[in-house]
Amino acid sequence: MDKGALKWLIIAAIAVCAMLGWKVATKAAKDGKKEVMIERPAPRFGVVTAILYCEDEPTVLIEDQVLHEGDSIHDVKILDIGADKVQFGKNNEQWEQRVQEPAKAEWWKRTGKESG
Repeated sequence: MDKGALKWLIIAAIAVCAMLGWKVATKAAKDGKKEVMIERPAPRFGVVTAILYCEDEPTVLIEDQVLHEGDSIHDVKILDIGADKVQFGKNNEQWEQRVQEPAKAEWWKRTGKESG
C-alpha cells in the first residue's frame, strides 16, 4: 500500500469514528497509570451512520452493520449507495436518507401480507 492510500485510509477511519460519535477519554488511576475508556452510542433504528463511498464497492453502516447494495436490513433493501445518500426500498416504495438523518416512516411500514 502506498503512502497516499494509507493516508486516505487513516483519514477515512478518523471520519468514521467522528460520525459514529465515539468518545475517547483518559483517566489517571490511583497507581499512576492512565486508562483509556471508549464510549460508543447505541445504534439508532434505521439511521445511516456512515457511508464509505468508492465506485467499486460503496458501503454503508447502519446500526453497526456493514452493508452493500442489494443487502437488506429490517426488510428494507439497499438499492443504491451514493457519496452522500442511500436509496432504500420496501413494499414497492423508495426513499433516500443522508447520514445521521432520522429514519423515514417507510422503515416501520408492514408488508401487504402482515397489514391485513
